[in-house]
Amino acid sequence: MASGTAKHPRCAIYTRKSTEEGLEQAFNSLDAQREACAAYILSQRHEGWTLHPDLYDDGGFTGGNMERPGLRRLLSDVRTGRVDVVVVYKVDRLTRSLADFAKIVEILDNAGASFVSVTQAFNTTNSMGRLTLNVLLSFAQFEREVISERIRDKIAASKARGMWMGGPVPLGYRVEERKLVVVPEEAERVRHVMRRYLESANVFDLLDKLRLEGVVSKVAKGRNGTIRGGVSFTRGAVYHLLANPVYIGLTRHRQKTYPGQHDAIVEAELFDAVQARLAERTNPRTSPRAKRCVSLLAGLIYDEKGRPMSPCHTRNHGRRYSYYASNKADGSKESALRLPAGELDAAVRNALTSLLANSGTLRSHLPEIEASDYFALADHCNDLAERLRAMTISEVRNLFSQLRLEAVVSRHEVAATISSQALLALADLEHHADARVSLAVPTIAATFGHEQRLRLDAPTSGAMPRDARLVELVARGFASRDQLLAMDGQELAAMRLTQYRHLERTARLAYLAPDIIRAILDGRQPKSLSARMLARLGSLPMSWSEQRVMLGFEGA
Repeated sequence: MASGTAKHPRCAIYTRKSTEEGLEQAFNSLDAQREACAAYILSQRHEGWTLHPDLYDDGGFTGGNMERPGLRRLLSDVRTGRVDVVVVYKVDRLTRSLADFAKIVEILDNAGASFVSVTQAFNTTNSMGRLTLNVLLSFAQFEREVISERIRDKIAASKARGMWMGGPVPLGYRVEERKLVVVPEEAERVRHVMRRYLESANVFDLLDKLRLEGVVSKVAKGRNGTIRGGVSFTRGAVYHLLANPVYIGLTRHRQKTYPGQHDAIVEAELFDAVQARLAERTNPRTSPRAKRCVSLLAGLIYDEKGRPMSPCHTRNHGRRYSYYASNKADGSKESALRLPAGELDAAVRNALTSLLANSGTLRSHLPEIEASDYFALADHCNDLAERLRAMTISEVRNLFSQLRLEAVVSRHEVAATISSQALLALADLEHHADARVSLAVPTIAATFGHEQRLRLDAPTSGAMPRDARLVELVARGFASRDQLLAMDGQELAAMRLTQYRHLERTARLAYLAPDIIRAILDGRQPKSLSARMLARLGSLPMSWSEQRVMLGFEGA
């Protein structure tokens, strides 16, 4: 307890109740706790105890964590010295977690404050009191975990009997007396969405049709009176609706379904047809390791000799680097081509997005298409370009397959093409002559040691993400220079030779041309310039023009 307030401790009462049940009553559990604590503070009036006027109540908050507004305000006032003693009815009102209790005690100790439980005698200033309190909190935490297990078991048993146990009410129903009741207008909307899905090419096509028809999600009113829903369906929401077994009279708990106590609103034949369609378009489950290694162009990329380029990876200093490399299983003596997988995936994806969003480029590739069809195609492609930016890898792979995309890698370029016929088919347009439409994938030839390699050029639209390692290396250059300049002759002579050479080598980077440093900070450096390359330079010319040539900034 703070020495300045030892004679007149300011006592704050903290109350908590786990549920909101009964809080609307004129005299509820929080009032009962506060009354008992106030009486205890009054009984200590001879010790100079005074009641803090602020209320610190948390009605409807669990004691299993510290995310409680009343508790946060109380601890804030303890830190600022406005509260000297925290008074609670029972210790478990303050917390039911040993880890949280340790944090609260640390805050109280740092502020010189203490706390009192009016129904339990504790003194936190000695080791025995702390031990007793820890034992009691262990039982409080055990009790909370047992209660949680009982609630989970009750929910599982109730759902096995087909009861509705709360949560977001699905479209097509409303809740009356804890039971789902059919809303006819919404039920017809659900059936319409499912029929439309069977008629659509994919989910994105379905979303377009629903948006044009004005079909919206369920309107729901929150406890605080806010209105949610009533908007166009999103991809996740429509997937959830299509796969929800509640619409055929079932209730689901974890991975199991049970007969529900509510009426079905979708025929079993329609629901089964939708599930079969969803299963056809769902990628088979893969191991977690395989999920991390998904490659956009696997099976779609070849080298100039016609050999498939397969995804592979290497590890260096604990980091994983993924590539596409030529398959030499046919015994060819030609050296394998290799390109970074992530960069190539992004480059082809960006090239396709640019083509779809550029109506002039589309027109130049399809000169024979009629004007009316062209305008319809341009609108469709522009919308597809917007969706492509937000697609997942599996969705982009599906689009690449639909467009019959192929990528051929040579030692001088990456030639990616799509089928014009497939592109028109996506827009429901007929076009008999099929042609390959080229995608502009910018590449550059770079020299690594004595080897000439093909590298992907930086995207022309927008700045690249800044290379944090490169920026850090340049910053260390300035720090090393300042350290060397601040040392006298004796300090330099006493320094180990290897340390001096390292500082000297790093300090050279402080003398890079200002425009080169600015480009590095903005992420506009050439692709060939990396932190590893810059750190390993044998020498760095002092001439800024020579630096630009050496580091690949010609024309920058």
